[in-house]
Amino acid sequence: MEKDFNITDWNSIKWELQKRYPELTKSDLLWRQGSKEDVLQMIAQKLGIARKDLETEIEKI
Repeated sequence: MEKDFNITDWNSIKWELQKRYPELTKSDLLWRQGSKEDVLQMIAQKLGIARKDLETEIEKI
């Protein structure tokens, strides 16, 4: 993922992800302790998509 984002960016990104993927819950999108990669991997796993595909979606947001 070329674009890096901070927690402020994440607040906007997570709402857009939830609109695109209604199966994601607020809990799924909660920024937990750990790295950005850990959070993205968990979300990608829940969606059943590759993390790289999730990163591509986020870059479009």
